[in-house]
Amino acid sequence: MTPNSPATRQMALRWISALFARELTADDVESYRSGDGETLLDTLQSELDCGEAVEPIRSRLNDSQPASDTALDLAGDFAWLFHGVGGPRSAPPHEHDWSEASDGTQMECIDQCLSLMGKCGLGPSPESGETVDHVGTQLELLGYLEEQAVADPNGPWNEYRDTLIREHLDKWLPLFLDACENNDRNGFYAAVAELAGRLLDGALSKASVRRLAANIGQQPTEEES
Repeated sequence: MTPNSPATRQMALRWISALFARELTADDVESYRSGDGETLLDTLQSELDCGEAVEPIRSRLNDSQPASDTALDLAGDFAWLFHGVGGPRSAPPHEHDWSEASDGTQMECIDQCLSLMGKCGLGPSPESGETVDHVGTQLELLGYLEEQAVADPNGPWNEYRDTLIREHLDKWLPLFLDACENNDRNGFYAAVAELAGRLLDGALSKASVRRLAANIGQQPTEEES
């Protein structure tokens, strides 16, 4: 792969989607230390423009503990952020959790995601147990659409990608990533969120930047306004 190639970006998106989708096991941690996972980290770190953002993730996976203890710690962090254990300091992983609606219409995003996936010939994964507005599903779909756009540049894939970003990711992903960075207790998922944000820099609109700035009490720069 060439540096920062579409294939490397798509690989990174799918990997990040998986990290947000399920807890890591001890076998996963072992692989990141000396196996296929380590090779993946090497590839992303050397070939992404933002590859240096992989280092904090690698460092946490290669702490001094046995892999089983590291996996147990990370499972606690996963539950704290994504299963709501952290309460107001969690990071809800579904788009509908961040909707401003309060009358049930926030669930429309699930039907919209299902419709978009159907246009792509895809459907929800029965194994995941999650609704299709989950961050892992949306980032995996983004990686798929970018992959298809490269393979079939005359197809509808860029249009579908733009719809996914405009109608879904733009509206909530910056806030979710910010919650991960602010609320993660031990730094692993904060580092994953930082990498995701840098990978998607330029894809999300300036409106998202303004919403994020308002959420954390900051003002966007003049360039962002």
